Amino acid sequence: MLLSGTLFYANVEHFSYLDALYFSFTTLTTIGYGDIYPVTAVGKIFTMAYSVIGLGIMASFLAVVVKKLDRRK
Repeated sequence: MLLSGTLFYANVEHFSYLDALYFSFTTLTTIGYGDIYPVTAVGKIFTMAYSVIGLGIMASFLAVVVKKLDRRK
């Protein structure tokens, strides 16, 4: 998920790869500092979908981790 976002923002928004990775990470973790943001319409639409899909994936991942940790008790 991070890789796809990084590649998208680097190519469409012309962010450096480090900035694209940083933006992808802060978006997926809902930190969202606001110092970097998409300016194209395509970038804005992608970010909306990326956030919704990414939150679902992150929530599923955390649920699996918590379930595995709970079984250890």
